[in-house]
Amino acid sequence: MPEEEEQKGHNYFLYVIILSCITVIYVSYYIFYVQKDYDFVVETSCDNTQESCRYRDCGIDGECPPNNLSLYNEYTINASDFASCKNDDCTEVCKSESINCIKTECTEDDFNQGSCLAQIPAPVPEPIVTVPTKDTLKSSKLNTKK
Repeated sequence: MPEEEEQKGHNYFLYVIILSCITVIYVSYYIFYVQKDYDFVVETSCDNTQESCRYRDCGIDGECPPNNLSLYNEYTINASDFASCKNDDCTEVCKSESINCIKTECTEDDFNQGSCLAQIPAPVPEPIVTVPTKDTLKSSKLNTKK
């Protein structure tokens, strides 16, 4: 009979576990839904004639996400700022610097592994060179004698 009396007591361990679970749920809700204190990594289109770009081979099955960007920039954006991106595309907002977008820059290792491409310099126009001929030399000498 003394064993039955011990079982009738309160199980404080169970209360602590339940209270801990409720606390974890509340704190998670507050951080993720109220404060939005986490980051998104977003990819935007990139033109490697303007800047260095990250690269992935979309010819390989499973390598490309649904946006099919083979040349892209990668930005880290706070979740509270993500609402200002239109259609989940943060290109304009990040370039205008209206929100805090942190660009993930390419490192030397990224270039060596082929996951980044350097900026392609714009072509320089060839200078026009005129070679004087006998006729142009004669006419210039005539013009200087006047």
